[in-house]
Amino acid sequence: MSISLSKRSQKNLGYEVLLHPGVSKYLLKLARDAPKDAKRCVHGLRELAKNPLKTRPGVDIAPWKGEEFSHRLRVGRHRFGYRVDKRAKLIYVDAAWFK
Repeated sequence: MSISLSKRSQKNLGYEVLLHPGVSKYLLKLARDAPKDAKRCVHGLRELAKNPLKTRPGVDIAPWKGEEFSHRLRVGRHRFGYRVDKRAKLIYVDAAWFK
């Protein structure tokens, strides 16, 4: 089961971001403990919908060498691992951790 972070419409033909339940739980706990960090993380995840493969101001993306996911997003000390399905225009955010 995944939770969608973004809604696609006819005007926005970007990617849809789907969160693993563990990532959603991580964000909820972060919102309770550090609301500013949670807001920045959600903003970063929403920005992925525009282009999940290119680093730009406010979105630090890097390829991941492991098999769990293909890329990682860095927001401050928080990291998110995700996979991209270019054909279906979906981003699966599978992992979240604090470094």
